[in-house]
Amino acid sequence: MRLAAYAAGLVLAFTGLSAAQPFETPEALLEAFYEPYFTGEFYDDESVFRSQDLQALYDNDAEITPEGEMGAISFDPYVDGQDFEITDFDIGAADIAGDYASVDVTFNNFGQPRSLVYELVLEDGGWKIDDVVSTSPENQYRLSEIFAEAAAIYQ
Repeated sequence: MRLAAYAAGLVLAFTGLSAAQPFETPEALLEAFYEPYFTGEFYDDESVFRSQDLQALYDNDAEITPEGEMGAISFDPYVDGQDFEITDFDIGAADIAGDYASVDVTFNNFGQPRSLVYELVLEDGGWKIDDVVSTSPENQYRLSEIFAEAAAIYQ
């Protein structure tokens, strides 16, 4: 019986119920955000991880993208690819300056090294993702710029 209760607790810990809580550290935010890439249990609503500004970019993209079109994001910017097989995952130490933080996240995706920098903001009592920058030499991007380029096409 205890094992079943423990297992149920783990399931709840990695579902939307835990995502509703503010993330007290940048590392806690990124650990929770990446957990589904290892468990296969993705959140129904990822907006709890995003800053108001980043969520506004996602919302605007959904609004301006013609029906049947893909939108600005044609890949998963959080794994720098369309598919994923993550190994050697590492969340670096956060560089915090007031209500802003920068965190390096490195991993291999299908054996290829990937390096992302998360720009975070302290908002509504917890840390949120404000932007993501890929510093991988073969595919450099800034998530907010991808949205801006797509918005310029449709306006």
